[in-house]
Amino acid sequence: MCLILLSWQQQPDRPLIIAANRDEFYSRPSLAADIWPDHPQILAGRDLEHGGSWLGISRNGRFAAVTNLREVEHSGEHSRGDLVKDFLLSEKSTADYLEQLEVKKSIYRPFNFIGFDGHRLGYSNNSETGWQLLPPGCHAIGNIPLNSTNEKTAKGKIDMDVAVSTKADHLALLAMLQDKSPNGQHQDAFHHALSCRFVSVADFNYGTRSSSVVSRHQNGHWDFWEQRYNTNSADPNFLQVSALNHFQI
Repeated sequence: MCLILLSWQQQPDRPLIIAANRDEFYSRPSLAADIWPDHPQILAGRDLEHGGSWLGISRNGRFAAVTNLREVEHSGEHSRGDLVKDFLLSEKSTADYLEQLEVKKSIYRPFNFIGFDGHRLGYSNNSETGWQLLPPGCHAIGNIPLNSTNEKTAKGKIDMDVAVSTKADHLALLAMLQDKSPNGQHQDAFHHALSCRFVSVADFNYGTRSSSVVSRHQNGHWDFWEQRYNTNSADPNFLQVSALNHFQI
């Protein structure tokens, strides 16, 4: 279960802060965050199955990210990672992009989408009609619609609010993303593991592949931290950082 925590217009010096975990099957091939050779304006991780991304920024001041919607009937065949790529390459405002997306939501696999054009932060999904520009504050996006909540997103929102109020740096935010405490009571081991912020389900070869902390500064500069994890251990409590990369644009 992926998780994206956002602080929007809560800190004057960092109006947008993102802390996110990407959960995926260990066998799914992907590239770490970097400048894309074919689109050098994009800095993002890359899914090698479909060519899109789960989270990234662009040199023209844009940010985008997606999660899947876990308990939503399968929709279209287009990869939701294309939404991140297309938004980062676009010059449309957030509102214009989401309005045009509205008429073709059904062609994509179930998604939550978040996009920032340098001025406004917007949200859409394809389990509901409509889209919205987000108000200032802390927002938590999991694998459920934004207007829903569960123990995991509620706890993530609380912890992100605390982190922002104490002006936590990237190391503190990355540590927050590694919390392996379960949220709520679950009958089976799989959903128990998914309720944790840092996910590890050895029997399903699935878990948190990387954590990202992205900050937009008041002067327009970005800091992008990505921490990747070694996924070779069968121990569900295993957590080993394989790389920590930092980019500034």
